[in-house]
Amino acid sequence: MSQATESPSSALFALVSIADSDLRWRVLRLLNLFRTIWSGLFAVLFYQDAAAMFGSVHPLAYEITAFSYFGLAIAFSFTIQGRSPSLVVQTYGQLFIDLAALIILAHASGGQLSGLASLLFVVVAAGSILMPGRIAVLYAAIATIAVLVEQFVAHLEGFTEASAYTSAGITGFILLGTAVLGARVARRYRESEALAERRGLDLQNLSLVNDHIIQNMKTGVVVMDANGIIRQLNRPAAKLFGLPEKSRNSRVADSRKLQDILDHWETHPDEAIPSVGDGAGNVFLPRIQEIRGDRRNGLMLLLEDAQIAAEQVQQMKLAALGRLTGSIAHEIRNPIGAISHANQLLAEAELSAGDRRFVEIIGKQTERVNEIIENVLQLGRRDEHHPEQLELTGWLRDFVMEYCDTHGLPLETIDIEGTAEDTMVRMDPSHLRQILSNLLDNARVHAERGPEGEVATLRITQDPNRNQAWLDVVDFGAGVPDEIVNRIFEPFYTHSRSGTGLGLFIARELCECNHASLLYGQDGDGYSCFRITFQDEPSWLM
Repeated sequence: MSQATESPSSALFALVSIADSDLRWRVLRLLNLFRTIWSGLFAVLFYQDAAAMFGSVHPLAYEITAFSYFGLAIAFSFTIQGRSPSLVVQTYGQLFIDLAALIILAHASGGQLSGLASLLFVVVAAGSILMPGRIAVLYAAIATIAVLVEQFVAHLEGFTEASAYTSAGITGFILLGTAVLGARVARRYRESEALAERRGLDLQNLSLVNDHIIQNMKTGVVVMDANGIIRQLNRPAAKLFGLPEKSRNSRVADSRKLQDILDHWETHPDEAIPSVGDGAGNVFLPRIQEIRGDRRNGLMLLLEDAQIAAEQVQQMKLAALGRLTGSIAHEIRNPIGAISHANQLLAEAELSAGDRRFVEIIGKQTERVNEIIENVLQLGRRDEHHPEQLELTGWLRDFVMEYCDTHGLPLETIDIEGTAEDTMVRMDPSHLRQILSNLLDNARVHAERGPEGEVATLRITQDPNRNQAWLDVVDFGAGVPDEIVNRIFEPFYTHSRSGTGLGLFIARELCECNHASLLYGQDGDGYSCFRITFQDEPSWLM
């Protein structure tokens, strides 16, 4: 509510709501310091001949008021220190005691001519900070009325002239002006203080968020000042350099690896810093940056996982390759269609056995090229996925029936093991269908049959602790030779004369775009096994 429309009750509530404000306690403590000083002076000056003006009209009233005022000021210092009673009670009580004491002391010393009423300016100014706007102005108005009443009583008693009313009026006017101006300044100050507090809280929250993000980054981060003191360190960097995670304010020299990186950067600033290993097979690429472009502001060391960097480069290459091959595929499809159609017309003509053989070769090769084109175009659409929650066992039964019917295979040629009905996975069903089709095609074409003519076994496994499942596609082949096992997922790589080299590559790409993974290995019996590890259930909504 604005100051122009607030009521006294709402203003009082506003004071109660800020009763624990340190600012107001400090102002009240400062006001009491001044109160103690001037009340003590009033008591001492009463006995000085040079200050005969003090208590000159009503000495007994002056003496009692001065010593009582000084005693109360001493008592207030203890109540303020203990913050009891509440700030509301102490504010109103002390300010009205100040008003009463100063009016009595001024009246006992000759009224307006004593000048003691001018101390009300300090009290009113402090009240404009301690009390909300309208109450501060009301207090100034009460003080003005008290000054005028004191002048009226003094005039009746005959120790002041009528001309003193002008001085009393000016004093009251200044008191009201002080209250209005002080209230505006105090409100601006309170708003600035509240804004500063909110900004400080925002900065504190931002610092906590930044610290949380940095601590959970896979990239190692080390922040050092110009003197080689570590100011910030996250978990990956602490693990790599053998430093405790809470090692802020430790020195760079505490880690030999970190010191070597810094020394290499300082001596060879234009060269790439050699990679650093953690002894567990992980390799990191260090990169040092000057904070705000100046070494004096400190340095920031970033440690990027070499494997992740390599994967990013590979993804960029594959994206470029996908765009290129997609364009080429579109351009090739029409000529291949024309060749295939012409070859069909040619096959209907009267041809010799040798020519018919050539027609068959052309037909098979155009089909192969068309298959490559379809695979490439499908790869270009890998990001168009629509994941669903699938009950894996039931879905696999339907898929096996469809696959066997399409390829003319008995249902017994593909087994499903681990038939728990509650295994849920999240994946695009069309992508999963394509992945399994590619894997089973490989098993059907390149692997041997099982003892009873089986093509492959689909084995479901679920980890209840992680709410994650995986599917093994096991065939009965001898496995992939060791010399090519690291290349089987590369595009266009094949050791078969009739293959396209895209089946496994597309299968892995489709897995990755569904946050799954596809790996090759061997099962316990030494058979070839491709494992699809699905996204764990806690990550479905991420």
